[in-house]
Amino acid sequence: MTVSDDRPIAAAAPPRRRWLIALPVALLVVLGIGWSLAWNWSAGRATAEIDGWIAREAAEGRNWTCASRDFGGFPFRFELICADPTVTFAGPGGWTARMARVHAVAQVWNPRHIIAEFEGPSTLVETATGREITANWSLLQVSGVGREGRAERVSIAANDYTLAEGGTTVFSARHLELHVRHHPGEAMGTLDVALGFTGAGGMALSTPQARTAGVAAAQAAAQAAKLIDGEVEATVTQVPPFRSMPAAQRLALWQQAGGRVDLALARLTGGGGALSASGDLGFDAQHRPDGRLDLAVVKAKPLFEAMAGAGLMPDFLANLAPAMMMAGMPATVDGQKASSFPFAFRDGRVMLGMLPLGKIGPLY
Repeated sequence: MTVSDDRPIAAAAPPRRRWLIALPVALLVVLGIGWSLAWNWSAGRATAEIDGWIAREAAEGRNWTCASRDFGGFPFRFELICADPTVTFAGPGGWTARMARVHAVAQVWNPRHIIAEFEGPSTLVETATGREITANWSLLQVSGVGREGRAERVSIAANDYTLAEGGTTVFSARHLELHVRHHPGEAMGTLDVALGFTGAGGMALSTPQARTAGVAAAQAAAQAAKLIDGEVEATVTQVPPFRSMPAAQRLALWQQAGGRVDLALARLTGGGGALSASGDLGFDAQHRPDGRLDLAVVKAKPLFEAMAGAGLMPDFLANLAPAMMMAGMPATVDGQKASSFPFAFRDGRVMLGMLPLGKIGPLY
């Protein structure tokens, strides 16, 4: 007996479109290969730029070396690790600076912006005399934006910074920042400078008593209360090229070019008092100060006592604060009573308002 099956025969299934799966995979592989080639080409360019920058620095009298140099960061950034970096400054006396390690990073999409982290301590040694200055920190970062091997903007930030010579701390700060940029619309030699620090102290903090491991917590707290905060904002014109040269030669070049410091704000605070300053300063042809400096002091005695306690001012000046304030003119700063001191420097003479104070000689 034959069994009839009236069910329709199913249509043949279309072949699977495997290319719909393979195509994205192939595209990813091609993109990965392309990105790898592009990264390696860019890395080669970056390495060549670094070598070119080192060569330009050497021409300016600064010779940079690394005990070893590693370049990496694939796939999304460029990383340079320099072990035991050393920079030697050419010129009379000669200085050599050494650090432990530098780790610099730049993103692939913004290679002009470089962020570097430095490991301390750093030692600066004068070759001729053997004089040694040591700096240390818990964190030190440098951020720079440049073009064609030249820096356009640089920022430095440090935590727990100390500067010492011969085992004596000459300056310390809980936090320190420095920002330098080319003034917009001005010549390359015009720079905007901003400096700020908190919890600053000086040589008084490095006395044997202050360094004793068993110092009482109350004494440490009292010492911390004497620390000073400060900020400076200024524009400096006619800055000479950053070649390695003695400070006196750099100042002479700056003066000959007509360089000036437009001090928008300088401020120190501590002990409940404050000192602020503004003005316009430079040097005349005889290397003497030229310009004006306007000072204002609020609560001078507690401020000076705090500065003396922090090691940033001799003790005897703090004791002379009341007498010094009598020479100032009454003023108001931020709603508080203050004493103002409008200093003028002309032809080697120093004036306080209309009152002549004396003469001042060349500073370099």
